[in-house]
Amino acid sequence: MDEAGQIWVGHFDENPIGIHRWSSTGRHTWTSDDAGIPGLFDCYALNVSGTAAWACPYTDFPLVEIRPDRTDRPVRVWANRVRGSHAVAVHGERVAFYGGYGEERNRLAHGEISETSVEPTNVGLLTLPDGSAPGRRRVVGLGSRIYVQAEPFTTWGVFDLSS
Repeated sequence: MDEAGQIWVGHFDENPIGIHRWSSTGRHTWTSDDAGIPGLFDCYALNVSGTAAWACPYTDFPLVEIRPDRTDRPVRVWANRVRGSHAVAVHGERVAFYGGYGEERNRLAHGEISETSVEPTNVGLLTLPDGSAPGRRRVVGLGSRIYVQAEPFTTWGVFDLSS
């Protein structure tokens, strides 16, 4: 939910329904149907920050900024080389992607947003406070933060891109 109370949903599991927004009263207020988002087949990562949404959709994994109330350019798309992220955090011109395929499952990739693409700046592995890998986990991006909850799913860890 964004700061205006609008609910954002990114469909996944090879579902081409895309990304949608509803008002707090249930009125459908935006859809990605004609937004020109390349390769939108699954919404791997969705982040809501202020009144904007950020996504990193499968198959091309671009970084997508969605601001339906910005009439001149409601959707901006940046090419991105980081594949398979399950969470994204954004702070100013900086971005972090968490997750990936196989051995990159706990990857934390940083980048800078340029005019047309995300330029990678650093890549590492996210670990728990004891130094171990998270294993089975849940991840959520919200604003500048990525929240990670590892099994047994009792506490959340937080990575904050703004700090």
